[in-house]
Amino acid sequence: MARKPCAEPGCPTITDASRCPTHARARDKARGSTSARGYGPDHRAMRAAYQRRMDRGETFECWRCGDDIDPEHWHLGHDDYDRTIYRGPECVPCNTATSGRNC
Repeated sequence: MARKPCAEPGCPTITDASRCPTHARARDKARGSTSARGYGPDHRAMRAAYQRRMDRGETFECWRCGDDIDPEHWHLGHDDYDRTIYRGPECVPCNTATSGRNC
C-alpha cells in the first residue's frame, strides 16, 4: 500500500492507512460502541447462527441483490428504515454501498 497523508483535514502525518493512528482512534470513538451502532449481542448471535448454517453447507442469497453469499465474506444486513430489524445475509458490496445512506 502506498504511503499518503492522513485523511483528516490539516494532519500532515504520512501513513499506510487512511488515517494516522491518533485520528483513527478518534474517529472510532466518535462512531460509538458496536452495540450503539446496532451490532450488540443479538446481532452477534444471529450472525453466528447463519455462519454455522453456512459452515454446514447451506447456501444463501443476498437479501438485497439476490447474488450468492460467499460464506467467507458477508455481512448481516439491517433493514434500511429500522436497524432493529435484520433482513439476513448480505453481500459485502451491497452492505457497504448502503451503510452510510439515509433512506
